[in-house]
Amino acid sequence: MTLKRSAGLGIMLVIFLCSFLIVFAPHPTLAQTATSTISQGLQNTAGTTYDTNLTATVFIGNLIRALIGATGILFLVITVYAGILYMTAAGDDTKIKKAKSMLTSSVIGIIIVVGAYALTSYVVSALSTAAVPTTTAPEKTD
Repeated sequence: MTLKRSAGLGIMLVIFLCSFLIVFAPHPTLAQTATSTISQGLQNTAGTTYDTNLTATVFIGNLIRALIGATGILFLVITVYAGILYMTAAGDDTKIKKAKSMLTSSVIGIIIVVGAYALTSYVVSALSTAAVPTTTAPEKTD
């Protein structure tokens, strides 16, 4: 690629990026109405389940769920890598053994993560319902 051609491509890229930013730049006057529209849409869609007041139990449970989900994604990536390693082993016994070992370990890890996610989900939902005080009306005696 010649210097003249690469300079021309660079100028075209800069022009494209500038025009993209100008066209898709948010208008500051619409920011307030957009956030209120989004908040209203969430409120209408979720009904009574949309609550911005998180208790510590729910927050910690959501944090644990996110960490377990990230761990599950990591094991999924390891599984895919082990599959690729197995497919590209080309008959090499050491690579095949390594790939099978990784695949076995990652599948066991995924099973453990799914079980942990289910257990965490159950415990957090049980704690969040137990943490909310229920009020009962006093019995009327005649």
